[in-house]
Amino acid sequence: MDSSEELRFFAVLVHRGLLGKDDAERLFARSRETGRSLIESAVEQGLFTRERLERLHQLEGEDAPALPGYEYLGIAGRGGTALVIHAREQKTGKDVAVKVLRHDLTEDKVARSRFLNEAKLLLELRHENIVEGYRVGRFQDRLVFLMEFVPGKSLQELLQQGATFGEDAALYVILQVARALTYLSVKGVVHRDVKPGNVLLTQDNRVKLIDLGFAASAGAGTERSESTVGTVAYISPEQARGEGDLDVRADIYSLGATLYQLVVGELPFSGDSNQEVLAAQILESLSTEAMHRRRVSPHMRYFLEKMMAKEREVRYQTPTDLIRDIEEQIRGKKSLQYDSAPRDPKDLLDKPFLPERPPARRADLKRRRRR
Repeated sequence: MDSSEELRFFAVLVHRGLLGKDDAERLFARSRETGRSLIESAVEQGLFTRERLERLHQLEGEDAPALPGYEYLGIAGRGGTALVIHAREQKTGKDVAVKVLRHDLTEDKVARSRFLNEAKLLLELRHENIVEGYRVGRFQDRLVFLMEFVPGKSLQELLQQGATFGEDAALYVILQVARALTYLSVKGVVHRDVKPGNVLLTQDNRVKLIDLGFAASAGAGTERSESTVGTVAYISPEQARGEGDLDVRADIYSLGATLYQLVVGELPFSGDSNQEVLAAQILESLSTEAMHRRRVSPHMRYFLEKMMAKEREVRYQTPTDLIRDIEEQIRGKKSLQYDSAPRDPKDLLDKPFLPERPPARRADLKRRRRR
């Protein structure tokens, strides 16, 4: 790397607490005196090994233990408590995701418990729409969990990049997640954090539900503060109230909030603080103006209002009920496009529905033509 990139890299190490400020000042002074690069000076002063610096550079300044037999390829994702690394098993060439608990949370009992709880669940669960777990353990004093690597992006990433979802595309994704929730419900598990950031979509239109760190047994009594976990923009009213007897209907609400964002293009409720959003989840109705502005169809409005009903007794009671309604809607819509009788419903439902990209700007088109 050139000198400017080296400076940025070591600044990141200081920012992340991997290099002390005093050590950094001595390192920069020594580099200027000798004319050596910062990397050479850091190795010479015993601050880092060359191998560790290479790994830190590969992982954009994130600290992670070197797993024997695995090659790190880059960062796959960052969460509030963990780092996810894209790695490759050298013996088999198989790509995996390596989830590592943040170093500063190693002694945090709650973070450790959630990390291990997710690992235990994913090692037991097997469903095509839920990321698969492989192994969990402690290595170099860090908690490490090996999982299936899903080559794709989260719905949240796609939305932030300007992708738009038509109603068919959105329903296709929601169906897959609903099937995952059906499986979790049978296993007695409530996800408690369904949101666009926890749903991955691959280039071949596979959908995977991830991040079961907040998952809990359905109906289990929990402390008030514990039951309010999740992301405030998507949690159900009963979660916002801190109720402890949550079941799959809380996940259905969150899936409805996800669907709303996909088709309307904004969050269902917002506010200047988390408390305002929590209050809106409990008290406010969905914006009919926003749905009208985006020309949301009557059937889609029905799905959204039923999935996000304030009273859970009014919502879909199971993901299976939701799946049945969506399949009937798509089947009816698709049958109008066929001269002959519709085929197997699965043939009509499981079509590629990757989100559309925003149109290229004129400047981009000119650059492409010049190439």
